[in-house]
Amino acid sequence: MENTGGQMVTFYLDKELFGIELEYVKEIIRLPDMVRVPGTPPYFSGLANLRGNLLPVIDGRRRFNLPDAAQTDATRVVVLEYRGETIGYTVDRMSEVINLENATEDTLRAARGREDLISRVIKLDDGSTMVMVINIEVLFPRLEEAGPAHYSGAAVLEKQNEAAGREELKQFVGFRLAEEEYAVAIETVQEIVRVPDRISRSPGFPHYMDGLFSLRRRTVPMLNLRRFFGLPDRPYDDRARALVLNLGGNEKKTVVGLGVDAITEVLRFTAEEIEPLPELLRGEDTKDLTGVCKLDEGKRLVYLLEPYSILAGGEISLDGAGDDGETEAGTERRAVSEEQFVIFHLQDEEYAVNIQSVKEIIRPPEIVRVPRAPAYVEGVINIRGTILPVINLRLKLSLPARENDDRSRIVVVDMNGVPTGLVVDAVREVRKISADQIAPVPAVLGAHLDTGYLQGVVRTADSQRSILLLNLQNVLTGAEQMEVAQVAAEFTGGTEENEQEDAGADR
Repeated sequence: MENTGGQMVTFYLDKELFGIELEYVKEIIRLPDMVRVPGTPPYFSGLANLRGNLLPVIDGRRRFNLPDAAQTDATRVVVLEYRGETIGYTVDRMSEVINLENATEDTLRAARGREDLISRVIKLDDGSTMVMVINIEVLFPRLEEAGPAHYSGAAVLEKQNEAAGREELKQFVGFRLAEEEYAVAIETVQEIVRVPDRISRSPGFPHYMDGLFSLRRRTVPMLNLRRFFGLPDRPYDDRARALVLNLGGNEKKTVVGLGVDAITEVLRFTAEEIEPLPELLRGEDTKDLTGVCKLDEGKRLVYLLEPYSILAGGEISLDGAGDDGETEAGTERRAVSEEQFVIFHLQDEEYAVNIQSVKEIIRPPEIVRVPRAPAYVEGVINIRGTILPVINLRLKLSLPARENDDRSRIVVVDMNGVPTGLVVDAVREVRKISADQIAPVPAVLGAHLDTGYLQGVVRTADSQRSILLLNLQNVLTGAEQMEVAQVAAEFTGGTEENEQEDAGADR
């Protein structure tokens, strides 16, 4: 018996101690949600989605023909990487990482009939502790025998597709205040802008009023929501925004700005997903909240805010606040030459798309990769039962790739009739842009590159920024549009059709 060396991660299956060399262990995670895949071996637990990557998961007990047992809080998945492939291995509980300097190696007979799965047996201390080391080379090839076709990303979405409802959805703009998330109905939002540098404050304003600022020929009162809700006050930073609301009846509009910490996303809820505020929380301090929505299986709560209630209950009157006497007819005349655009970041530049083409803005969910898809196609996502292709705009526009972070967003747009998600670095604001602010693309650029994907260049009023206005219909060529449409089609019906064709071939 010879001494061995190195480090090993050890864990328990039933009452037996097993180990895997530390170099193959990528990470250790809690048991994730998994989707069962028909046709796989009994020890194959299913597919999990680990940060956008499909993770095949093996049940350690079943792999060693041990009796099934209920999973507990101690159950873990050891994520292993070998020869460029990754799998998860479910264990009852973790033990420790051991140093093998003083360990000795026993004969394989000690594996008791598991020699095909065990590479060696290690004895620790005085020989009272025995660790069976799993043969990593055998573990991965054994899994491959089930066939890569079983690991289709469509299976990951199957459960969500079945459960997703088709009810009418209500849209909200989400924002953050301190540690909580709130939202207002999107129909009340006129635009979202950076907090102005100059806000004029006059004596006699309520304590929660920042003052007045000018927004395209209109004087707008600015309400500080932190102060209004009695939260700790703090200066506005680069992520803070003014949520400009347009309230009131048809005869006279009321425009008011709400100062918030940050805009999070555009949300969609069905009526059934909106729950009333719990009885315990109802009172004078929460009268402006109309409901609560649960996201991420209840890990996130979004409180729905009623802006009319804020203005009616506060010291601001709906009559005349933010009003410059402009009638509804005057608003319609001005709207002819003015439209709303969503402004977002890519690399160091700002881009814009017409808000009429934007269905919603969401945080990047789990993205299922698609084999043999074009490089700029991140994969597909499931949004309430609808499969959407996702395009990485950085790659499509030949910008350097980068990992998504907490500011990344997916802007869901209509591209030639196909709902498509566009991955962007961050969404900055929603703003109105008049026709006279949009300049054509300089002709000199057309001589050096294809500028068909640009509709124009927006010149801001301060002349310090230029925003590239995208033409969504020309971002993809005709051939690329067909490729992207096919990506979604393969996940909605392609798998079923292939199975039918295979069955026909057998006959």
